[in-house]
Amino acid sequence: MIPTRRRVLELTGAIATGTVVGSAGCTSVDAQETELDDLPEYSRWLTLTDGRLEFAFVDWATIGEDVEEELEEADPDEEIPAEFEDDPMIAPVSEGLTSTYFFVGLTLAQFRLGRLLDEDAFESTVEGLLRVDGTFVATGTIDTGEIAEQLTAEPEAGFIRQMERTDAIGEYDIYTSVESDPEAAIGVGADAVVVVDSEETDADDPDPLTALETTVEVSEGDAEGTADESESFAWLLETAGIGDVAVGQYGGPFDPEELVHPALDGFEDAEGFVSSLTVEDEETAIGEFAAIVDDPDEAVPVDALGASADERSVDVDDDRVTATATWRDDEVTTG
Repeated sequence: MIPTRRRVLELTGAIATGTVVGSAGCTSVDAQETELDDLPEYSRWLTLTDGRLEFAFVDWATIGEDVEEELEEADPDEEIPAEFEDDPMIAPVSEGLTSTYFFVGLTLAQFRLGRLLDEDAFESTVEGLLRVDGTFVATGTIDTGEIAEQLTAEPEAGFIRQMERTDAIGEYDIYTSVESDPEAAIGVGADAVVVVDSEETDADDPDPLTALETTVEVSEGDAEGTADESESFAWLLETAGIGDVAVGQYGGPFDPEELVHPALDGFEDAEGFVSSLTVEDEETAIGEFAAIVDDPDEAVPVDALGASADERSVDVDDDRVTATATWRDDEVTTG
């Protein structure tokens, strides 16, 4: 019995009722059969850095109104219950939701965008939140003048970082740091705000402006994204990437310490994996998982997939591992 309102609240620091975004059940389609039209909308922002990527997505338009109060009260350092911490279909998604939400409130605060999700603070409306490697994207209906005013205003506190408009890429105005250290680059368009902050990237990553340019060009179709370049990654997204919250990693094998969550120990030899969770109603949540790994019968802990669920189904077909799991709470308290 989990993971709806109160039970998932213990896992993630938040969640509540939502509507089904994807469909439950395992699929076994070949990567070659994947159509780009079947991929989640956020896939247009995904691009490889040195042949790899890591992402977390939150469908804020679907679950934001219900989860925000709980997230405001959540402790980002709180550990999830032991019965879920080793489940690859729950723990990484939990971490993806909370870390993405706190990125807005904490990291974006230095650009005066910390209350971007607060409808009373901004006219802009956010529908999706995406973190991919060191880049953050908030999609929705963006009031570009409003965001520009926040970015370029004179700092009134020491932690505020002032930006200035320096360029444009397609439909996006580009803002860079007035102070050279630390560097940041922000793209502002009518449908998204894209943020790359050097403090959130690795030393070997491209500089913020280069990373921003690549992301914007990929999103506008001027360069190939990961799903265009890799049929395998497109299959992972189509199979398990459509949900209220989704996380994934691609470009393996991985160093065990680089996995997006310790619950994925055993999947370090995978080419990639994606896991998502959708809240179907107040009593039911459905998870999807997909991975590509050589000799999966020997290489990965399939017994761990959905181990905390009420029902689960795991399928291994050649190098493809898929799983679907259902969590129910027949006595859920919705207050």
